[in-house]
Amino acid sequence: MFTPPPSPQPFSSGSFPSSSMSSQESKERFSSSQDSKRCIGRRFRWAVILVPLIVVVVTVCASYSTSQQSFRPLSLLSWRESGKEPSWNVHKRSPEPQIQASLSDSASQSPSPTTTAAPVSSSSQTPISDQPAPVIPSAPPTLPTPFPQPFDGSIAQNFSSLSCSNFFANMTNSAPFRACRPFSMLFGSSTEFINAQVNLTLMNSIIWGTCNTNIPYGQCQANMAWFASSLKSTCTQELKALNTLAVNTLMELQAFSVMHDVACLADPASNTYCYVNAVRNPNPSDSYYYGLPIGTKLPKTSTPTCSSCSKSIMGIYSSALNDPVQRPLLTGLQATYESSAALSVQFCGASFAQTNVVSAAVPTLGRPSWILSGTFALIFAWTILASAS
Repeated sequence: MFTPPPSPQPFSSGSFPSSSMSSQESKERFSSSQDSKRCIGRRFRWAVILVPLIVVVVTVCASYSTSQQSFRPLSLLSWRESGKEPSWNVHKRSPEPQIQASLSDSASQSPSPTTTAAPVSSSSQTPISDQPAPVIPSAPPTLPTPFPQPFDGSIAQNFSSLSCSNFFANMTNSAPFRACRPFSMLFGSSTEFINAQVNLTLMNSIIWGTCNTNIPYGQCQANMAWFASSLKSTCTQELKALNTLAVNTLMELQAFSVMHDVACLADPASNTYCYVNAVRNPNPSDSYYYGLPIGTKLPKTSTPTCSSCSKSIMGIYSSALNDPVQRPLLTGLQATYESSAALSVQFCGASFAQTNVVSAAVPTLGRPSWILSGTFALIFAWTILASAS
């Protein structure tokens, strides 16, 4: 007899798949997805906040590094109090010797022991264009005593602060300043230097004296940089008020190196100083080129002679403006170079002077731009990885 199989027992309540469990797992997955999105959102917001901050920090650090390089030699000098009036002393710079020149003889000394006054040549009575251009001395010439100095006429006393007035009085009477015979300041602020331009023999000796000092050139660069830094700290009121004397002196101090280079340029064809040739030339345009670093541009009415000396001068200027250390200091040259270069190119051809130097990207950004690019790349990669996780 066929016996039917036993009836299946009813499922216990725990055996059925729980609909509530399925719903809970779905909610957990949804919650996990929401948490992940919120996490990514928070990271993205942090990235948006951090990117500009990192860019600012990197840029400031790069700028600070450049400025530190510009003024690194300033520690060579100190302004020490002596009684009521301050005085400057030059510290020893190894391997260069310490300045031992006294105030009375520092301005007139040359590499030779000659200390007699330069003779007054009859050429001073001859029109400048008729005087022969003297060659560069092969031996130390007799220098004028005293040697021309900036502000040898008088210094305007329109100072807003006693500190600035004291600064000018001490700077112009200090051995570290006078012994360097800065051409940039002679050209812009010396009456005796201007008066000497009627006598090419005398002018030739003066230019030789500015190019050949007892103090090494590197030491003079450090001295002028220190004076410029001190002027900015002691004449803040005058600079803020655009006091002509303070502004022009700062410009001349900061242009010391580039104007020293152009003053000492020689014409190899005649073995004469380019500046002496420019003074002798009836066309004043050659002389105008020397004023660019102190804010005097080439006049629109001038007709450049297209001389090899002027071309070399413009080459020195463009190189200085492309130098990340010198460029920020040459405010006068930045304001005058482009218009002068354009006028020169108009008369002398495209190869005479480099144009679009000032308007080009600042070279100091070259190195930081690599840092910024790398920073952006790292942040972008971090954001992508955060999104993927």
